[in-house]
Amino acid sequence: MMQKRAHIPTRDEYQKTLTKLTEQKNLDTLIALRLGCELGLTRLEIVNLKTTDLDRINKRGLWVEVAKQVRRGNKKGRGGRYKPNFEMRKREVPVNTSLYQLLISYIDKSQVYILKRHKGDPRKPFTPRYINKLYEKSGLTWATHHSRHFFKNQVKDWMRRHHQIDDELIKDYMGHKKDTTETYGDLSWDYKLEILDGVFQ
Repeated sequence: MMQKRAHIPTRDEYQKTLTKLTEQKNLDTLIALRLGCELGLTRLEIVNLKTTDLDRINKRGLWVEVAKQVRRGNKKGRGGRYKPNFEMRKREVPVNTSLYQLLISYIDKSQVYILKRHKGDPRKPFTPRYINKLYEKSGLTWATHHSRHFFKNQVKDWMRRHHQIDDELIKDYMGHKKDTTETYGDLSWDYKLEILDGVFQ
């Protein structure tokens, strides 16, 4: 088994990997990889995406229902004591045109989850470890979490080249907590799509 290097892939390395997976017709890994590298999704988010989550709210939007738990203030517990309040982070992420077309052709509406189950109970999601196995079987040389770093780097690099750094948008894409001033108003859906289309054209 190939030893993973602790690195974030370069754009060239990523493109070569996409070409290899496409030539091998390895669609399951291709989809998992692109969801991590082009949407910044975590393993937990990827395995829990349902086929009904695409275009659920906005066209070319992917609803993320199950994600990591994040702290949302405090709540009163037994005895009147306050304790941390954790909730699942839910959000809608925009999908670039190329990945959207691939998802449309890949998704099997007879299955519950986007990642196809070729055996086992199709009503159950894979465990996050399944994404690691896809990476390992395909010889990918970086860890699954580095795909999320790759996504953020690509967005920031594009913004720098176009002289329009937008930290609020990056937080929105990544599902990170925004500061107080960033919670006023909302970023338009068209704007979110436009930037991602520019980054991953």
